[in-house]
Amino acid sequence: MMCFRFALEPYMGIRSHLQRSGMACPSMEFGVCGLDVTCSKETLRRVMTPPPKCRVVPVAAFQLAYQGFPWQPALGYEPGSPLKGRRYPNGEAYPAWHEIDDMIESMPAGTRLAFHLNETDKYPYVSSLLQGVDDFLRLVDVLCNKYNARHIQININARGVPPQLFTTPGAESAKSAQQIARLANQYPQSLFLVAVFQRKDADGTVLSDSWPFMRAVLESSAAQSSERQPARNIVPFFDNSAGTGTSPDIVPEMPNEFLRREGQTVGMTGGINASNVKDWLTKYAAKAGEHGYGCISDAMTGFRESKDRGKPIVEKALEDLMKNVYEWGKLDPAAGYADQNSARPRAPLCSADAAEF
Repeated sequence: MMCFRFALEPYMGIRSHLQRSGMACPSMEFGVCGLDVTCSKETLRRVMTPPPKCRVVPVAAFQLAYQGFPWQPALGYEPGSPLKGRRYPNGEAYPAWHEIDDMIESMPAGTRLAFHLNETDKYPYVSSLLQGVDDFLRLVDVLCNKYNARHIQININARGVPPQLFTTPGAESAKSAQQIARLANQYPQSLFLVAVFQRKDADGTVLSDSWPFMRAVLESSAAQSSERQPARNIVPFFDNSAGTGTSPDIVPEMPNEFLRREGQTVGMTGGINASNVKDWLTKYAAKAGEHGYGCISDAMTGFRESKDRGKPIVEKALEDLMKNVYEWGKLDPAAGYADQNSARPRAPLCSADAAEF
């Protein structure tokens, strides 16, 4: 599969600059979000298999909102239950735990996995986690140890999450920040992605900004570390779309107080589909590359019917998306990247230090 030169040139220039300066080359992980039973296992295996020497590592991402727990599935999500009891009529977006297990089994061995925590009345995954409720802490333990989760994404921007848990300075927000920092320390093999976003009114006035909470998470992590440095597996994930499929106006800037450290990772996304993915990945890689960061991006609504998160996956759209992702990420022979099947976080690698695929 040939790589489009125009998509790689900005990144290659950054890579050359980083190599001359002795910094690490950024890598790219790309999440396919909201996987469900409307996608055949054959297609799933195909799109989650990158071509040789590709710098993009695919991540299979599952949305959690209604499903209950692996040890106690919600009503309608037990094995053998009819789909009519689900949030969406064909089992879209929120697969049952046994379906998640089947999809994982169908993918290439070692495929990286992500779990995105959302908020519903019966299963408030985000707020209960932030408040340290036992069942939800147990869930994270299962995801990290049984499923070997590469990403745990905490969608504090999910509808229904009480804002005082992450916006209002005070005891509740501080407890939330400390909880995330503790989890990152407890499960160093997993990346904990925390949504960074702004909410604006119709005139563009910023009503709320989650970066102060992200800063509190990093500060809490540093306070818990003997080195007085935040854990590298805490990842700011810049996303104003909140799963709506809305493209950002600009590439986010890294706040000045965000620690610049080799091996750090950032996430950026919003409104990605097959037609624009090369452009956005080039921009995101360039921004991450300015600081030597690894980069995470993803897509969720862009490969569904009508680009609606509650509609079935359109397999052709998903295949076109991942074809373009892999074309963008075709490896330049002058550089190398870490083993795509490793489930352990690591600093991105350059040239002579690179692992062979």
